[in-house]
Amino acid sequence: MKRLLAGLIMLGCFAGSTSYAQEQGNQTDASAVKDTIAKVHAAISSLDISKMELLWFHNAYVMLVNPRDKSVSVGWDDVKKNWENAFNFWSHIKVTQTAGPYVRVDGNVAWSTGLTNTNAKAKNGTSLNLPTFESDVLRKDSDGEWKLEAHSAWRASQ
Repeated sequence: MKRLLAGLIMLGCFAGSTSYAQEQGNQTDASAVKDTIAKVHAAISSLDISKMELLWFHNAYVMLVNPRDKSVSVGWDDVKKNWENAFNFWSHIKVTQTAGPYVRVDGNVAWSTGLTNTNAKAKNGTSLNLPTFESDVLRKDSDGEWKLEAHSAWRASQ
């Protein structure tokens, strides 16, 4: 009976510590995902494609929708071209997180939602101040870095 009781106590401690360790790991991953989202906003604000390239997987499955887009860009070549076109259109962009990002992590996949405000000026002089809803899907690469699989930003009603 004492062995059974000791075994149950050990099992309970092990199960509790495993759950605690998983929770701590998810919190660490959630923080890393939030850092990646902040880097995405910084890359957009920099208008520098080389900074954006580092944050994406370069495969046929990645997807992008920006607020001005009429269609979805699919595959790294189209996603990169979309960003290049956006960066060539704007002379200034500043993206500020206003709510979130709200992050969920499940193993090597994470998703994030949030609200941002985009203050931008086009090269033709047109300015805008645009609240947006963002949704992102990220995956952890073989080096443990979180990278984008999908990013969408939609105009939010004012």
